[in-house]
Amino acid sequence: MDERTNERVEAIARLYPHVVTEVDDGAGGVRRAIDFDLLRHELSDVAVDGPRERYRLEWPGKRAAASSAKTEPTTRLREAAQGAESGPSTDNAIIAGDNLEALKLLRHTHAGAVKLIYIDPPYNTRNDFVYHDDFSIGVRAFREHAADDETDAGGRLHSDWLSMMYPRLLLARDLLTDDGVGFVSIDGNELAQLKLLLAEVFGARNVFATLVWVSNLKGRQISDGGPAGTHEYIVCFARDADAVARFRGSASAFHELMPAVYRSPGYAVKHDDRGPYVTKNELYNTNSRFNERTAPTMVFRIHYHPGTGEVRVTDIDDDTAFDGFVTAMPHTNHRDDVRWHAWRWSRGRILAEHHDLEFDTAGDTLRIRTKVRDIDGMTMKDVIMGPSTLTGQRDLDELGMHRLFDNPKPVSLLRTLIAVTTSGDDLVLDFFAGSGTTGQAVMEQNAADGGRRRFLLVQLDAPVPPHSAAASAGFATLVDVTVERMRRAGERIRARSTPGEACPVDTGFRLLHLAPAG
Repeated sequence: MDERTNERVEAIARLYPHVVTEVDDGAGGVRRAIDFDLLRHELSDVAVDGPRERYRLEWPGKRAAASSAKTEPTTRLREAAQGAESGPSTDNAIIAGDNLEALKLLRHTHAGAVKLIYIDPPYNTRNDFVYHDDFSIGVRAFREHAADDETDAGGRLHSDWLSMMYPRLLLARDLLTDDGVGFVSIDGNELAQLKLLLAEVFGARNVFATLVWVSNLKGRQISDGGPAGTHEYIVCFARDADAVARFRGSASAFHELMPAVYRSPGYAVKHDDRGPYVTKNELYNTNSRFNERTAPTMVFRIHYHPGTGEVRVTDIDDDTAFDGFVTAMPHTNHRDDVRWHAWRWSRGRILAEHHDLEFDTAGDTLRIRTKVRDIDGMTMKDVIMGPSTLTGQRDLDELGMHRLFDNPKPVSLLRTLIAVTTSGDDLVLDFFAGSGTTGQAVMEQNAADGGRRRFLLVQLDAPVPPHSAAASAGFATLVDVTVERMRRAGERIRARSTPGEACPVDTGFRLLHLAPAG
């Protein structure tokens, strides 16, 4: 029993200890198991089974796809004899092979260890490749089959795509940390199906945002019908959305990358004995519904001594004057039935944290504003406009790898997602690694902020298409391109480090292949 399954058994045992039993493990011992008959009896009032209608996502092949995630791997990871990039005890790795099998192996070694998953799966257009699992078929094979029996190819293509994604997401769920986050790039063709699928795997409340990435502002002028498409989507999911922090990043970095979406911060930076800060909002609550009737404990007088910095508070009806102090009254409320606006901070907080308030005195008038210490901090918006599909191609061009991969995602796009969700030595996983944008983005973000993030990439070792630019450049397999990109990206980062000093960024990686077990 793997670690995550054991955790689920433990959770059920805490709620219904009598449904936990023991069964023969087939090796002369016993193992814990759940008596589903007893559990069903406990939940009989809310259980749904049989032909009773219920809301859920169904497609042909779903049950087989789910079962495939539960089978044990038939391979093991074997270190490549050559191809890896040496580094001092590197924690980065590239796995060459089918990602379904790789995820099964990672379930045993990396359960609960991945902070961020980013994937850019096949978009399921007519020309996209669908992974050849034993319960799905390639697009070309399906289209031929569909033409033969005059069925709706679109529906079957959706089913194949869902069957390909379902087991991989089930396995990916077990790899996320409790506060882990995932991003899936997708276009409109499978957006609806993807969100329903993620809701089934992670729970609807944990599919918590959809980012709009304007990837081609001029529009795709060769679109079949309707408007020219300008954007794609990045769907955000989590193991537990309540544990996910806000996507905080640098306001100046956001503005530099996406000036059309983020204005220049433009705040006047001030300093006190605790460091730099900016002031934004006054302390009073601008909402007139919060007043002496609805929030009586938040309506009071504040007294400030400009010479000593001392702060006192008194009741709103207490007109005591303190020598040398200036008094701030709550703002007047223009509603007919009340007099005052409430403050945003309580008495206790004002007395304890008045160092984070700015008191502006002009004669007998006192205005109070809150100080913001995170002077460049900002929550990321759900629109990304700046990095484009052309940017992603230029990233490859800069490494001397022109047109070796179609439609690579921009490094700056991935760096933005990585920066707002990870820090320290967090592990980033991409199991549809493609050209390796995610790995390069991890290394570059580490170089920018001093992080020690690690990347784990999984890429097919299928042959490159014949007569392609990659084939002409001498690459034999898709993963060969990924490996070479990581090598060149690492070389560029090392070249930019301080001369005479060791590069602080881990630019090495292990190269692992899937080999038959045993």
